[in-house]
Amino acid sequence: MPQTNQQSGQQPSQRLEAAQATTGRVFLSGYVQQQKANLWCAVGCGASASLLMIVQWVLFSFAAHQIIVENASFKQQANVLLVILMAMLGRAFLTRFQTHFSLIASTKVRKHIRQKMLQYWRTASPLYLKHTSAGAYASQFVEDIEAMDGYFARYWPQQALALISPLFILVVVAYLNWLCALLLLISAPLIPLFMVLVGIGAERLNQKYSTIRQRLAGHFLDRVANLSTINLLGASNEVLQEVKEYSDRYRQVVMRTLKVAFLSSTVLEFFTSVAIAALAIYIGFALYGAITWGPADSLTLFSGLAILILAPEFFQPLRTLSQYYHDRASALGAANNLVEAFEFEQYNSNTFNAPNSATGPTIRPLSQYSLVLKDLSIGHAANTPQATHLNAALNLGDVLVVSGQSGSGKSTLLHTLAGYLPALAGSAITPTDTKVTAAYLPQQAWIKNASIRDNLLALAPNASDQEMLDVLNQLDLINELNIHQHGLDTLIGEHNQGLSGGQIQRIAFARLLLSPSPVMLLDEPTARLDTKSKALIIKAMRLLQPSSILVIATHDPDVIALASQHINLDRAGA
Repeated sequence: MPQTNQQSGQQPSQRLEAAQATTGRVFLSGYVQQQKANLWCAVGCGASASLLMIVQWVLFSFAAHQIIVENASFKQQANVLLVILMAMLGRAFLTRFQTHFSLIASTKVRKHIRQKMLQYWRTASPLYLKHTSAGAYASQFVEDIEAMDGYFARYWPQQALALISPLFILVVVAYLNWLCALLLLISAPLIPLFMVLVGIGAERLNQKYSTIRQRLAGHFLDRVANLSTINLLGASNEVLQEVKEYSDRYRQVVMRTLKVAFLSSTVLEFFTSVAIAALAIYIGFALYGAITWGPADSLTLFSGLAILILAPEFFQPLRTLSQYYHDRASALGAANNLVEAFEFEQYNSNTFNAPNSATGPTIRPLSQYSLVLKDLSIGHAANTPQATHLNAALNLGDVLVVSGQSGSGKSTLLHTLAGYLPALAGSAITPTDTKVTAAYLPQQAWIKNASIRDNLLALAPNASDQEMLDVLNQLDLINELNIHQHGLDTLIGEHNQGLSGGQIQRIAFARLLLSPSPVMLLDEPTARLDTKSKALIIKAMRLLQPSSILVIATHDPDVIALASQHINLDRAGA
């Protein structure tokens, strides 16, 4: 059975509160720290490209001044033009490397998140994975993780460049004309201020957008998976209308997000245009001689042209950042969803399965394969236990049958022994070999859409074809599959199509026979089976009995007859 290290000094409720305190910003910041080398390389390349851009336009303005005002020839400016060309090529080269490093960071982050999500899915309790639909998980795995790309590949490097590049330009403009630099300095803060104001609404919309997208994905997948049932019930039109309504809600949220983005871009363009126009008016009147106050007398064609060309470049990083701000909002919305999923699954897989010596069950090793329950209390909440003071001592070959009415706690007991739920009190003493885990067969066996061979190999990877055929023969399946199907190559369709319920249950037991475990947990193994299939399942349980401890939840009298020990939860204290 799975065992995990408990987190010292913290109660489960305290750990859950700490998990919920993690936000999307903290999630993103952690990955920024992880990829800071690549991200800062991207920023360095972008900053160097900005320096070359300044060199390019300053030299261009100087050459224009020399040719127009000083009557210099193009030949005399050949060296300057050559440097301009080299600056242009270097700028393109550095921009390419900026993209390269940022994409490396983005790719590594997305790969790590996907690996982390897959690991959580492997280790999380199946009980808690059911809280979210498969469609929502698929949406998280694809769309939410892909939303990280814009943040790391574009937004994060650009937010640094939005400070560095304008600062470089401001220094050059201040050297040429301090009043123009002052005008730029006054107008620049208006853009990030408005971005913050707009961004608050954009983040909320994107959070809602991400959640609705997940719900829509789960809703649509559920309907597609049950199309046959929907058609049989004649509910196609109702379901079509339902999907249409969900899609309209999704469209409305997306359009609200786009409206915010368009509004943000329009206002930023307005502020930028006004600031550049103010500079152009001042420089034009100063060169014309209509303005003589301040540093107007020092303006020349060289300095005026350089300032006018650099002014749009001063605002360009901020404008680019505003375009990428939607990437940030999308990433934050996706990150909040991922944090919730990760912390929820991590909490359930690590803390719910972890015994707490102060308040929960203890797990102590024995020298032989045994299962001992001592004053065990089970349930989903401490204040509403389903059964208390359960006691049993089992060795190999013993069969513990757990019976009771529906809702009495039969499945809950199996989930507790399997490690899916924490015991509320008492102890569960398990085999000393930590590599040994309990084999758990739920009421609906896990069968994948593949051949019978692939389904058997999924839990018994070392089984040979002959061993598989022998086990299927013991369960009287081989003749049925050879006559009506294709033996081990028989394909099991989606939702177990192509085989009967009894055949599916016998295939599930064939996997147990091929890979027996010292502890076998069986939940209603003969429920909803015909007489023949039930007899074969009972035969399979007898085959498992000598080398295993069987814990069976059932209300079937024929299965109860196998018991060496019997717990009736209807009479257990609660």
